[in-house]
Amino acid sequence: MYVKRASNKEIVALSTEPSADYPEFISNNDPDLLQFMQKNMPTYALASTELSHSQQLEDSDADLARVLEDLVELLTANGVITFTKLPMAAQVKLLNRKTLRHNMQTLSLLNEEEDDSIMP
Repeated sequence: MYVKRASNKEIVALSTEPSADYPEFISNNDPDLLQFMQKNMPTYALASTELSHSQQLEDSDADLARVLEDLVELLTANGVITFTKLPMAAQVKLLNRKTLRHNMQTLSLLNEEEDDSIMP
């Protein structure tokens, strides 16, 4: 990061490119840069960025869990593995998720039927 400093040596502006106005390069963990960021970036912006990253990670975890469920289903259906050979904890979790998905699908279908009956 390239910085512009005031006469008192305090950072007043940032740039990703060097120029006559931004001659000094500082690292991302420089204390002056961190102080400038805290002072000039609202706390909610930092918090929402962290939340966004956290949410992305959670979404990725959910997607990966579904891929693994589908993979176990495929390997079981093709006789590559036997479901009962999986650890008991894995069997319980997979069966619980399968039941939850089935129940959600059933509820979704019921809601669609209710919606259809309301529509003229």
